[in-house]
Amino acid sequence: MISDVLTFLIFWIAILCDSSPVANASEQSHVPHIGFYELKLSKRDPSSTLLNIQGRLVAEWSHSCHGWSSKQRMVLIMKDLSGKKINSQVNTNTFESLDGKIYKFFSKSIVGGKVIEEVRGIAKRAARGMPGIATYELPLNRTIKFPGKTMFPYEHTLSIIDSVKTGTRQESGYYFDGSQPSISPKKSTLMILGKARSPSEGLGISLGKLTERKWWKVRLALFSKNKDKISPEFEMTQDLQDNGVVRKFVFDYSDFSMTATLIKIQELEKEIC
Repeated sequence: MISDVLTFLIFWIAILCDSSPVANASEQSHVPHIGFYELKLSKRDPSSTLLNIQGRLVAEWSHSCHGWSSKQRMVLIMKDLSGKKINSQVNTNTFESLDGKIYKFFSKSIVGGKVIEEVRGIAKRAARGMPGIATYELPLNRTIKFPGKTMFPYEHTLSIIDSVKTGTRQESGYYFDGSQPSISPKKSTLMILGKARSPSEGLGISLGKLTERKWWKVRLALFSKNKDKISPEFEMTQDLQDNGVVRKFVFDYSDFSMTATLIKIQELEKEIC
């Protein structure tokens, strides 16, 4: 459960620029910031053994002349039908070089005091769009080959922003963030749900200038690379602004949904190069 949530939270942590004019425009419009989110159970199936979820997420995107870095910490308290509470925590750190050749990643997921996933490594390729290799320190001595046109998280994020701006309704490809190495790189699909919404619609309208932007509702799904699995590992919908700020995430599982709502945001300086 937590490792799946981690996959989609990392998705928004880091960003990579592309050499095309459209991607450059998106890269320039993406604002470095720290977002504070409140996590809640939004709906549950009667058959679910999960009764409630509460938590917080703090996600930071920062820019330097070498690339984009991110830090993220999520804390969750889950309560089952018996009343038992399970404390969970996810910590992540990533870096993506501006030329698209290097992606460094670290994440650690803890549930009930036990580490359920810990990954650390580096992915390298000759150039953006080329195949490459990810080498892990954790799990020890593990490597993954990924095909050409595989996107790292920031590159993928920019492609989504480009899609909503250009009106592309659906896209698919490969995605790599370092998590769940046994099923990576993952296949991704994107669907834009409807037209751009006014800045005054939805959530986040009272959080300052960073949220005074138009936004789109975007549906994402990640699938295992294993061909025998046709259902997604996870699905998520988010309210995405044209400056890269996400007002709301909705994480969908088979028997419940969890919502992360932006409650506070702080802009960070972008290094002048």
